[in-house]
Amino acid sequence: MTRRRALAVFAAAAALLLALNALVFSLYRSETRAVNATLDDRLTALGTTTARWLATTDRETGNGTNQRTLGSGPDALLATLVSENRLEDAFVLDDTLAVIAGVRTHPATPLNLLRIDQDRLFAALEGRRSVGDGYSIANAQVEAAYFPIDRGSKHLVLALEAGAEFHEAADGVRTTYVIAVALSILVALVFGFGLGLALRALERTRLAHGRAERLAAVGQMAAMVAHEVRNPLGILRGQVELARERLTSAPAREQERLSEMLVEIDRINRLTEEFLALARDLPLDLTVVDLGVIITAVAEDVRKATGATEHGCIEVIPPASPIAVHADGDKLRQALHNLVLNAVQVGGPRIHVRVDAARDGDRARVTVADDGPGIPAEIAATLFEPFVTSRPGGSGLGLAIARRVAERHGGSLVLESRSGVPGATFSIYLPLEGAHDR
Repeated sequence: MTRRRALAVFAAAAALLLALNALVFSLYRSETRAVNATLDDRLTALGTTTARWLATTDRETGNGTNQRTLGSGPDALLATLVSENRLEDAFVLDDTLAVIAGVRTHPATPLNLLRIDQDRLFAALEGRRSVGDGYSIANAQVEAAYFPIDRGSKHLVLALEAGAEFHEAADGVRTTYVIAVALSILVALVFGFGLGLALRALERTRLAHGRAERLAAVGQMAAMVAHEVRNPLGILRGQVELARERLTSAPAREQERLSEMLVEIDRINRLTEEFLALARDLPLDLTVVDLGVIITAVAEDVRKATGATEHGCIEVIPPASPIAVHADGDKLRQALHNLVLNAVQVGGPRIHVRVDAARDGDRARVTVADDGPGIPAEIAATLFEPFVTSRPGGSGLGLAIARRVAERHGGSLVLESRSGVPGATFSIYLPLEGAHDR
């Protein structure tokens, strides 16, 4: 993937992540406000109801209570209020800030003034209730609420403290938000990965489309070459051979020139055949073939065509057991012949070419490796395109034909990367016989 495409994928994934997080955060804030408002309303209702009960309980029973007490009923009520609603504490104060009744803050216990918001407490003594932040315990915020208790001439205040247990619903919303953020990150990563794969597939499709267009152009050119060149070449070759036969007594130099003309005519004829082979895509004649037999025959063909003593060594490593593939033997042999011949012609007199076949999972692999100069980096990306070659005088069609043959068989031809190893390695991958059925 190019740097520009990678940046585009990153920007798209980042934009999606920001959009998702903005939506999730907006929903989180809205839900948090709703839950907190509900909890505040609940705390207000609890405090208001309890304060009214405390204001009337002694009057209804007719008890002549001491000015400093409310009797035994309020303690049980406050204990039930705390346990049933999972509050931190509930207690009653008089206007001197003395505890009259309470659950965890007991009567006659000195009151910790750091827990009290004195401004709101005195406002409650004057008849104004309030709900708001109280104090913190171990980084946990405790909410405090103050409610006036109307007992005639006596001024009392009910204080309720709600901690983490009371606000568990709000904490659940916060946990849901964290999970949603994590999921949005995962979605963005999956989206970026999928977009990257889609862009790579699109790039492969674009390259394949371009290759098809070039092959179509080659096809048109091949038809023209076949019509305009092959017949004249046949006539020209016949005339040169006839002249060579008639000039048997001519000087050796003249005979060499005629032989050179035949070599060049054959070269042009081979080039024409390569054009036609790339463009025609004749139907495959599929049979079961043994790759070990194929690579041995190809190596022998190239040795005969190039001269084994003049062009180094072609080593064949046959498989330990037969490897059967469903293929057109002639076309597969042609593709491998192109690979081996190309390695010999590029490598020079002391080239060493190794040809081997092996199983690779549910595929068969045929590898042609050499210790030659390798593939220049500037043409590696387009090496299999028609007319691309690193060999002076090469047509640039051999590898294109080999790749087309591999693809028509449901396989592929790849240039294997071998970092730090000299030469080039090409591998043809083909489905094993019966692999399509599995």
